[in-house]
Amino acid sequence: MSLFRAPEPLRAQSVVELEHVPLPAVRQPPLPDERVSESSRRPLLGPTGWALSVYLATRAGLLLIAGLCALVQQKSLAAVLSLFDGGWYLKLAAHGYPTHALHAKSTLGFFPLYPMVIRALSFLTSSSYLVSGLLISFAGGAVAAVLAQRLATAWWGERVGRSAVLVFCLFPGTVVFSLAYSECLTIPLALGTLLALRAKRWWLAGLLAGLATAVAPAALVLIVACAAAALGEIRRSPEKRRWLSLVAVALSGVGVGSFAVFLWAWTGTPFAALSAQHYGWYAQSEPLGIFGLPIVHHLVAHPKDVIAYLPSWNLWNGVLGGAFLLISVVALWRRRRELSAGALALVVGIGLVTIWSVMTPPNARMIIVATPAVLVWARRVSARRLPAFICVEGVLFVFMSVLTLSGHMLP
Repeated sequence: MSLFRAPEPLRAQSVVELEHVPLPAVRQPPLPDERVSESSRRPLLGPTGWALSVYLATRAGLLLIAGLCALVQQKSLAAVLSLFDGGWYLKLAAHGYPTHALHAKSTLGFFPLYPMVIRALSFLTSSSYLVSGLLISFAGGAVAAVLAQRLATAWWGERVGRSAVLVFCLFPGTVVFSLAYSECLTIPLALGTLLALRAKRWWLAGLLAGLATAVAPAALVLIVACAAAALGEIRRSPEKRRWLSLVAVALSGVGVGSFAVFLWAWTGTPFAALSAQHYGWYAQSEPLGIFGLPIVHHLVAHPKDVIAYLPSWNLWNGVLGGAFLLISVVALWRRRRELSAGALALVVGIGLVTIWSVMTPPNARMIIVATPAVLVWARRVSARRLPAFICVEGVLFVFMSVLTLSGHMLP
């Protein structure tokens, strides 16, 4: 037997059979105009590059405004960039806390983490405390812009994420990233917490929130945000690991708890910071805060104070901020299913704290901590109207930055 089979004779195929034989697909090269259109749709900068570019452009504008304010007022640029609370943070970095509680303005009214970072960077770089504080503010703002873009993209897609960077960087409250203010740490840590909660990385979320509560009192709202996210996870998830979400809640209060223990050992009372804020800065809570009945009763009893009260830039900053925050909360509520767990709790918490505060109204500085309230406008405003919105916001950004850097309005 032959090891090889003889080939079968070729059979002639009809024309009809040949017509049904599939031909190999041949990819035609795109026409020149198609290649141009494809490249034109591709952004020149990636998401991170876009966020940093917008941020750097706005910081350059603010530096120019600060220089002009210093020139007009015949002040040094250092004096302009260390206004208001900035001076207290630098004093705390240089001299620390007093050894006993004071019922007056003192460094005890400020949380420790930002001054500690200033002091550490100054030691490592041999730079002044002001330079270190401004470098931290600048870097923290850049991180915040990138994280804001990522958060908005995760919620609403890349197009809205790119628009959200513009809305965020041009918001008047971001002037704090050009001053020696602690929001440069609070906001990135808060955004990082929301991103970690979205990814169900409970240990990381708790750690970031815990660090934030050692930076500023406003960050205590992150404890509520972590609790809201954990409650939602426990109620909806069938997995046994859902109880791990409570780790975020437990860790979120470590920062403020550690600060209270330190104050107890250092000054004899864990409430030394609260006393300094209450007696030194009159940090009190009343229904509706600066818009409430105590203020109305005072103005009725002292009509002459109306002349000084109503034209105050700080008052109208709070009034406009309150209206902005209310509309933002409504917009976020309508889109609550699109948000990360805890995002709405953060915004509502900041709103309640500021509405009830006599001395800290919902101004631009406080609203920027509730970052989702700012980002939602990139989703709420249509693409056709967004350029006009950005232009109006840019005008307010310049106007309010001039008032802040010239010392006429709190940031």
